[in-house]
Amino acid sequence: MKSRSALVASLVLVLAGCGSGLDAIHGSPKETPTDFAGLTKRFAKFNLTVDTVVSGDAGCTDQGLAPMAISFTIAGLGEATPLPARLYRFRNDDSYTKLRATVDACAAEWVKDPASLLMIDASPYVLVMEGATDQAFIDALRTSLYDAAGN
Repeated sequence: MKSRSALVASLVLVLAGCGSGLDAIHGSPKETPTDFAGLTKRFAKFNLTVDTVVSGDAGCTDQGLAPMAISFTIAGLGEATPLPARLYRFRNDDSYTKLRATVDACAAEWVKDPASLLMIDASPYVLVMEGATDQAFIDALRTSLYDAAGN
C-alpha cells in the first residue's frame, strides 16, 4: 500500500512538471482582443463615458466597413462635451492590414474638421474621432485601446 501511495505521488509530481514543460515549448497563450463592452469598461477606468452607441455605423458609403464599425460619443477628463467617434474592429491582423486604408477613405467622408482628426491604431482596432484636445483624454483612449487589443 505504501509503494502504491508513493507511485501515485510520484506520478502526480511528474504530471505537474509536464505542464510547465509544455508551456515552455508552446509559449504563453496570446491575449485576444476584447469586444466593445470590454473596451468601454477600460474607458470607464479612466472615467470616460460612452453614449449613443450604434453598431454597424461606418459613417461613409463603404458598406463593407459597416460590420466592423461602431459609432458612439465619448466624454471625460478634459473633454466635457461628448465627442463623436467610431471604432472599426477587424477580424484579425491580416484583415486589419488588408483593409486599414479603407478606414482613412471612410473617415474623409464623415470628419468635418480634418485638422482635429485623431486616429489611434492598435490592431485589430482603429479608433477615429475628431475634436479631442485634452492630452490626458487622448492618452486614456490610447491606453484603453492598446490594452483592449492585447498589446
